[in-house]
Amino acid sequence: MKIKLWLLLILLGLIVLNLTPVFYFNVFTHSLPYGIYMRIKGIPQRGDYASSCLTPEIAQYGISRHYLAQGNCDTGTVRVLKIIKGLPGDHFVVKNGFFELNGISYHIMNKDSSGRALEFFYKEKQGMLDKGKYILLSDFAKNSWDSRYWGPMSIQFLLKPLWIFENVHNFSDR
Repeated sequence: MKIKLWLLLILLGLIVLNLTPVFYFNVFTHSLPYGIYMRIKGIPQRGDYASSCLTPEIAQYGISRHYLAQGNCDTGTVRVLKIIKGLPGDHFVVKNGFFELNGISYHIMNKDSSGRALEFFYKEKQGMLDKGKYILLSDFAKNSWDSRYWGPMSIQFLLKPLWIFENVHNFSDR
């Protein structure tokens, strides 16, 4: 009986965490390690975890492909959780199947994990990131749907991990 009560309390706690605007419980995306994250204030830095709502066009595509779940962004989707890799003033280039950011190359997949061709949403194939725009990527999933396909994005807030549930390693071959 005690085990059932503990499980019920844990589930209730997780539901509350997902309903509050301060805590985020990640078990849905491989873009960040599974765990509990807290919303924090600060100036975005390279390597910070961030949350973003996608533009309506990108969000609609994500919903139609089942990349995104329903959520509380204005577009009706969940926020995406990624790592800030590019900051305002950084340079990027898209060429020969790679997204290059300040000289570091990230492989671009032509097809998703279901074998469907991927659409690209960036307007410019090269440039410098404007004020308030960031490159959001994942070191935790090779096939992450991220700024390699969307282009530069705004962020809503930063996240700090409070408790990580699994030991996730960065993948080395981009």
